[in-house]
Amino acid sequence: MKKSLLAVLLSAAAVLMLSSCRSTIENMAFKSIAGMLSAPDSSGVFTSDDDPVLIGDALPLALKLYEMMLEKDPGNADLMAVTGKNFVMYSGAFVQMPADMLEDQYWREADKGRKRAKKLYKRGRDYILGALDLKHEGFLKALNSSDYSSITDVLDAEDTDNLYWAAMGWLGMVSTDPMDMELLTTVDKPLMLLYRAMQLDDSVSAVHTAMIQVNLSVPSSAIATMREKCPALSSFIDDYYNKAGVGKSPAERAEFHFNKAVELSSGQDPSPYINMATALCVKTQNVESFRNYLEKALEINPDDNPESKLMIVVYQDKAKWLLEHVEDFFLVDF
Repeated sequence: MKKSLLAVLLSAAAVLMLSSCRSTIENMAFKSIAGMLSAPDSSGVFTSDDDPVLIGDALPLALKLYEMMLEKDPGNADLMAVTGKNFVMYSGAFVQMPADMLEDQYWREADKGRKRAKKLYKRGRDYILGALDLKHEGFLKALNSSDYSSITDVLDAEDTDNLYWAAMGWLGMVSTDPMDMELLTTVDKPLMLLYRAMQLDDSVSAVHTAMIQVNLSVPSSAIATMREKCPALSSFIDDYYNKAGVGKSPAERAEFHFNKAVELSSGQDPSPYINMATALCVKTQNVESFRNYLEKALEINPDDNPESKLMIVVYQDKAKWLLEHVEDFFLVDF
């Protein structure tokens, strides 16, 4: 898959550079390339690599190629969704995360990086929302209404991945600029997307990982607004936790989602451990648990999960940084 996708990207560049009229053969080649780029596993060439610097340098060109292909085929919902997903992934791993890990004296560079990440998150989110609107006519209009029922009724299990990545792009924007009051008033929307994704398929470990942060970091008012706009989804949330025997406290629900994420990923994903360390342990000022979670994240062998090797390496780099800067998060005498 890695070699084939690299060949596809090169072919895409060649097709897009053709300045002559589009012949039938060129159209067929274009459609074939667009189909391969929009395949569910098309990102494997990036995520299976173990060199974040290499991938970080290569992704901008690949992202522009995706956009150029999409410009030629704006009605391709699958290509639009994959383009958006790749933008969200790139913004989180290669723009926001490095900015967040800069030392305090480089605050100007960190601020610049977060502003760039916010714009890239928005671009990715908008692509994915556009793809959902192409598949479900009226989706965007309904998303901006005071009633989400019409959205949740038409979304199906095939939308789970897009719902997750659209929510991650949206919440990523919020995390880069928590003082954007206008953006904060929209948080109920990505929450609806995320909870609907969980309702459609609760076997996705990434959704449970995101729910750790949702329960510990998102204002309860945003969750209440989402519930008001979609009573059916609100009932699902209550039934879901009741059946699992989970209490109503944010910490209990975060712990539940952590355990689900670890179980579903067979313990091969460092992000649930990092989320618990940064969202729960910092809030409770439990430095011992903070270290324990991060050390468990570092015990994961990237080679045991080849398809996700890149993100494991990226998140383990973050875990190392957090351990090296533990004094920045705890009010204790080290």
